[in-house]
Amino acid sequence: MTWAEQTLYTLGVTRLPVLAILACTGVASAEPVPAEPVPAEPAPAEPVPAVPIGRRLSPRSDAVLASYTATRGAELATWDVRVKAGVPIVRGDGYGAALLAGYGATRLELAMAGRDEPLTLHRFEATLGGGAGVAPGWSLRGSLGVAQSSDLHDATWSAMQLTSSAMVHRVLGPSDAVIAGLVYTSSAEFLPVLPILGYVHQRAGSPFRFDAFLPHHVRGEYELGRRVRGALGIETAGNTWVIQAAQAELRARRAGGSLFGELELAATELVRIQARAGLSVDRYTLPVQLGGVDDPPLRAAAFAQLAVVLVP
Repeated sequence: MTWAEQTLYTLGVTRLPVLAILACTGVASAEPVPAEPVPAEPAPAEPVPAVPIGRRLSPRSDAVLASYTATRGAELATWDVRVKAGVPIVRGDGYGAALLAGYGATRLELAMAGRDEPLTLHRFEATLGGGAGVAPGWSLRGSLGVAQSSDLHDATWSAMQLTSSAMVHRVLGPSDAVIAGLVYTSSAEFLPVLPILGYVHQRAGSPFRFDAFLPHHVRGEYELGRRVRGALGIETAGNTWVIQAAQAELRARRAGGSLFGELELAATELVRIQARAGLSVDRYTLPVQLGGVDDPPLRAAAFAQLAVVLVP
């Protein structure tokens, strides 16, 4: 795959908003799928409802309430802050929808022509999404979102971005499910429409879970205790910002990903504290007017992240 194709995938899919939407609404749990058989055993005094198979076999979809990420390398240092909030709009037997709003700030510390201070970039976004079960083991999911991504210096309508997605989720059996669909993003460098392909494997009651949602992430996680779990994974990241400089409208882009280890502590049934550390490999394409180059090299750097996430 060429770097142009990799950048296309990264910028197009990593902002897929339906992931966080589904986490807020619990749409996957509303699918009309057959109950999974379990071995007969004495009923407890107060039975705890089992996680529906449709939700258990859905791709990991955290709603990041707040996170801070710091990346340090030989030529580049960055930090990212993200804050999000979701509100369910409707929820019923086999369907659901929610509205998600968020803000993110990225600070770049690197040498740039005509700038003595670090470059701070902002992103505001709002997304409406949800899904519905259409048959036993089948559900449809989708989203529509808008974002404003710029340095907030006289930003125009060109800083607005549109993202939408449509997916089909299919439960294959008690331990496996697949998901396929398309995502559209107006800020893509090349093709605006990209494919989505996912696969989830987890046996009922098993502490191990494998989750692939290409091209966004691949991760394996293991439940270490009742409230603690660990994970190893690969995740892509990308964005496009509009920058105002000398009465000219310029664009900056980020494309890349990370290899990470993760430790997660469940503070409550829904809210978890998540810590990540690993290696980030990114390239920031900055305008030539700000000292950037047309085809910058990949830059490897260590990173650490602390986040509060909502997992249904």
